[in-house]
Amino acid sequence: MAAEKARFYLEKSMPELREYEKKKIFTREEIAAITKKRTDFEHRINASGCSLNDFTRYVQYEMNLDALYRKRIKRMGIRTRMHYGTKRIFFIFDRATRKFPGDVATWLKYIEYAKKEKANNVVAKVLSSALKLHPAKPDLWIYAAHHAMDDNLDISEARGHMQRGLRFCNKSKDMWREYAKLEMAFVAKVFIRRKVLGIDAPAKKVDNQEEDDENMWKLPEVTGEELETMKKDKSLDTVALENVDTNPALNGALAIAIFDQAMKEIPGDLSFAEEFYNLFAKFTAVKCCEKLLIHTVKFMLDTVPRNARALWLGVHLGMFGVEPSDDVFPSRLQIAFEGMTAALTVTDNKKELYLSFTRHFTALLGANPDLNPVFRKAISASLSKYYKQAEAENEALPELYVRWAEFMMQRGKREEAVVIIERGLSRYPGEGFLLGALEKIKSL
Repeated sequence: MAAEKARFYLEKSMPELREYEKKKIFTREEIAAITKKRTDFEHRINASGCSLNDFTRYVQYEMNLDALYRKRIKRMGIRTRMHYGTKRIFFIFDRATRKFPGDVATWLKYIEYAKKEKANNVVAKVLSSALKLHPAKPDLWIYAAHHAMDDNLDISEARGHMQRGLRFCNKSKDMWREYAKLEMAFVAKVFIRRKVLGIDAPAKKVDNQEEDDENMWKLPEVTGEELETMKKDKSLDTVALENVDTNPALNGALAIAIFDQAMKEIPGDLSFAEEFYNLFAKFTAVKCCEKLLIHTVKFMLDTVPRNARALWLGVHLGMFGVEPSDDVFPSRLQIAFEGMTAALTVTDNKKELYLSFTRHFTALLGANPDLNPVFRKAISASLSKYYKQAEAENEALPELYVRWAEFMMQRGKREEAVVIIERGLSRYPGEGFLLGALEKIKSL
């Protein structure tokens, strides 16, 4: 039976091989070698004990053969409408997914190859089959949503995939996180489109630290190629012309709904809530960013009001996205100081809260050497206060001593920095982080 199947499939490839020989794309000897190789593969994959690796090797062989075929017809100037190689590879992939339907990686390889060959109908068909067979696989739903958004420029289709997927995978953190990311990415594209259409004035360019952060989602200058791509996406035009304050996607209502539902499905996981905070924080140029951050922090504080991480995010919230050159910087700085004072009275982990505050503001001073002297003095005074207070209360972690020494080095006080590290080592003997910092300071 296996031999008959192998012979049947080999006979179907004979017109292709005759075409190759007729047009002198391959020599007779090469065609004989191709036939021998295919015979071997066909016998392997039609045998009862075949493995997925047999299909993988067969596909790779045919891909290499097709690449060689394309190079030769290009060099020889041969024009042909026949695409035997692509069809054959599709056929092998199809047989592989039928034989091993449970292997998601093979389905994805099949889809990726079809995308590469711009076979949109094949992509749609295979993706649909994969989702029907594996509705509980979050990766497939996420892949389908990204394909709809990135390749088909269809946010409605992308949302549909995410919503259907969440019916089966409602406990998947990846699904909820990627759904929120999808919405935020769409909103970011809409704001780019509004800029192109002249609806929004170009944002003021600020040379700051955040612009160098590779993790930050920014609205870039639009290139000609990007503009052409965006012109094809009519959904962007439709949404871009709507009122930002009333459209649920643009004003953050959809993202908030996703967050709220995710918290209901996966309750009691503060780190998961913080993942959303970090995700939203990447989209600083989107108008609803601050609204989303406030909502997330409020949820965290309502859920765990004494948690140091939640309290720090609340303290820092007013400073988020604010630069020292901004008019609101002084008032926001004062609010942060007051927030820290209040947070220390309720937190259940002063160590983490002290560290978060000192780490942030020490870094801020280091990143802004030309900071207004008034601001520098206020921040330095607050840092000195909390560094000393943390140590006095025995709430200083090893890293806090390192940041304290860094703060002293910023002020040119090398000897004091060494003393601080040594005090840290007396409290944490042999601590590698402290020893490394001490060695670095002494080498300067």
